[in-house]
Amino acid sequence: QGRRQRHHLRRTLEHELTGCACGEQTRRPNNGAVEIVAAVIVLLTLVVMTTGRAPAVLALICALLAAGAVGIATPAELFAGLSNGGVITIAAMLVIAKGVLHTGVVSRVTFRLLAGVSTAGQALRRLIPPVGLASALINTTPIVAMLIPAAEELEQRSSVPARQVLLPVAHATTLAGSATLIGTSSNLLIAGLAAPAGVGLTMFSFVPIAVPVALVGWLVLLLTAPLLLRGRHEAPERDSSWRVEIPLSDRANAIGRTAAEVGIDFTPDFELLEIRRWGERLDRDSRLQADDKLVYRATEPGVLMLWGNPRFGLAPHNLYAVSIATDEEATVRELEEGEDLVVVAAQSDQPLRSTAALPGAKCFVAAASADVLTDHPLVGLWQKVVGKAPQTGKTWAAVTILAAVITAGSFGIAPVELIAVAGATLMVLTGVLTPRSAARALNWNILAIIAGSVGLGTIVVKSGLGERISDAILTLSAGNTALVVAVFVLGTTVLTNVVTNSAAAAILTPVALGVTATTGIDPVLLLTLIGTCISFTFINPFSHQSNLMVMGPGGYSAATFVRFGIPLIAVSMLTAFGVGWLLMAR
Repeated sequence: QGRRQRHHLRRTLEHELTGCACGEQTRRPNNGAVEIVAAVIVLLTLVVMTTGRAPAVLALICALLAAGAVGIATPAELFAGLSNGGVITIAAMLVIAKGVLHTGVVSRVTFRLLAGVSTAGQALRRLIPPVGLASALINTTPIVAMLIPAAEELEQRSSVPARQVLLPVAHATTLAGSATLIGTSSNLLIAGLAAPAGVGLTMFSFVPIAVPVALVGWLVLLLTAPLLLRGRHEAPERDSSWRVEIPLSDRANAIGRTAAEVGIDFTPDFELLEIRRWGERLDRDSRLQADDKLVYRATEPGVLMLWGNPRFGLAPHNLYAVSIATDEEATVRELEEGEDLVVVAAQSDQPLRSTAALPGAKCFVAAASADVLTDHPLVGLWQKVVGKAPQTGKTWAAVTILAAVITAGSFGIAPVELIAVAGATLMVLTGVLTPRSAARALNWNILAIIAGSVGLGTIVVKSGLGERISDAILTLSAGNTALVVAVFVLGTTVLTNVVTNSAAAAILTPVALGVTATTGIDPVLLLTLIGTCISFTFINPFSHQSNLMVMGPGGYSAATFVRFGIPLIAVSMLTAFGVGWLLMAR
């Protein structure tokens, strides 16, 4: 049966590489000149993407146009990424991830995990396993975004340097994200490119290689972080001139508990001053009730953090920064008109009802829509700064949808792209997200890069360049399985650190399929090895979005990434090689 599968794969690849489609010959001439032109196009594209001389999307579009102009492939083939199953699944998973994060469940869990932590090692031991599990199920970028303020708060509360926490956790999420089909966009792209060749990758096909590599990598992170990330990043002085007044709704999950118990009493960016209940001032350690008003002194980022905290049960309004445009004698409270607009914060040391609305003064207001501000007599300029407050009441609906998507995908009940789209649709139908919020969850830049990368892979296949690279690998390895594994581990690691993960996956997937068609290596195992190694983006801060996100808050330099990433990337490569070789040699 294995021989028949390999024979089918070989015939399918020959069909693709010769440009046959439904019995018709494409216009591509099969000669060495085309391979040379294709190689130039691919190399120039990779160079531009690596150096950042132009946006990655622009570089990919130019490559596809050039390939179409010289007849390497048809327009339908070059732009097939727009309908690729992997790209569709990625788009749907972005919506599902936003739905889960919109409930604030990640921030609530993080607060509980970090309660009582006193050392960086303890923080990492508590964070890495659950955060790793989450990153294997949804996009890692928003998870890391929520961990940044949590790490900064931990530094102020317990003197645990955020520098020793942020980068290890970011790398841990990257490692764990490659363990499932939906954990990272590159895995979905690999599956989408392999499907036409008859190679099916399931939800947990990546587990045999990715999980051992992740576990070993986590151990390295725990051991090296305290040694290589010493010191403390000195944050700039904070201006705590903002007064914030936030009421508790009857939906708030802080009701019945104290502010300290739910983590809304003090951070580096805000401090609870008092609790007001029916006009009376209460102690800060009083148990909270519905309609209590919590008064804070905060920095401007602190205002945004308070608005984004799921503990208050705030109405699903957006937060806007507005500039006062009147010289009338009025207070900032007079901006409120009915229930459509609520003043949240202003720069003052007085209650908001006594704070003068001075011309040009800035304050933060919550409004159902921008229409409320457009014709407001006291508002000059306005800008949306934060989306809707987390809606904790939808937590179980969002988590259930995510679990259903994972379960259905694991058992192969339907194609994974259909399951993911169904899950994204349910996020809207159940009210977790509005249709507009779901549309905004789609990161069109990322999706365009991934779709363009599929076209780059098409250039490699249709020009015959992929076959050339496969032959070179077979010649270099002399058919030895260990050498084939070593070449792909090294090649994938190098490529993923200089270009996008999507480009690396698009180029290496057809090459790997060509190699397996000749050597008899299980194509699923070789593709999962590539998917695992694509996550080794540890030495270049620009090779992964999570790296860039933690670079500033952690005070890391490019040299820090290299120094901290070398041992991790070395051990990860050795582990991937060892596990991959053992599995493929059987």
